[in-house]
Amino acid sequence: MVLLAHAIGHKNTFLPGGHVEFGESAPIALKREIEEELGFSCEVERFLGLVEHTWEKNKELHCEINQAFKVRISELEGLKSPTSREPHIEFYWVPVNELDKHNLQPYPFRKLIQQIVNDDDSVWWESTLGSEIDSDNIA
Repeated sequence: MVLLAHAIGHKNTFLPGGHVEFGESAPIALKREIEEELGFSCEVERFLGLVEHTWEKNKELHCEINQAFKVRISELEGLKSPTSREPHIEFYWVPVNELDKHNLQPYPFRKLIQQIVNDDDSVWWESTLGSEIDSDNIA
């Protein structure tokens, strides 16, 4: 199972986390964001990889770099759907084979998460830059 975040009113989901603030490392930012969004502390276990992603919203092109880490949040073990501390976001668990149904973005994560489940521990890099923008992948 994978914990997904969903911004209420949008048709896509994403992995929990957020933006790195100036002077903050990516692992520290992730720990801060998990605390802000879920109210739990987490242990960052290892770097998984990076996904560059581009999408169009309101006829404006956006680009982001997603750094992914494997984390452990002991308070989530056995918890059905954790309550968000942010009113515009909800969290829920999804089986790995249903990530397409929930429109996980950036979409390369759908394949990369399956690799992790299959015990592939290689660090990965994917990019949607330069690929054709698909209307199903627009937030």
